[in-house]
Amino acid sequence: MLRLASSAFALLLLTTGAQAQSIGEPIPGRGAVKERANPARADARPMRPCPEYGPGFVRVDGSSFCVRAGGSVRVDVGKSSRSGYGTSTGALVQLEGRGPSSIGEVRTVVRMRGQVDRGLDSGSYIYR
Repeated sequence: MLRLASSAFALLLLTTGAQAQSIGEPIPGRGAVKERANPARADARPMRPCPEYGPGFVRVDGSSFCVRAGGSVRVDVGKSSRSGYGTSTGALVQLEGRGPSSIGEVRTVVRMRGQVDRGLDSGSYIYR
């Protein structure tokens, strides 16, 4: 029975011809690839960088104020000696603004951080 199944599988592989397909070519047996239209926004203007404050800063239109946005995401998967397997996920978002004022340079930083732990305890264990 096994010999018959393996022979049928080998015959199926020999009769089916595989062809390589490049990205953008139509799939055999289907119609041509449709082009998606990406309309350009009429109000889109290029961002103006602020090299005086460092990389990543762009100037706000109509002012001398510059802003930068950044952040990070962290995911940990592991095994805890107390609770078995678990995950820990964290995210950080930072918005920073800089600009001149009448009293000197103004710097504003808004930082938001969140974390969710599911079974990965990282604190010290209290023995009872």
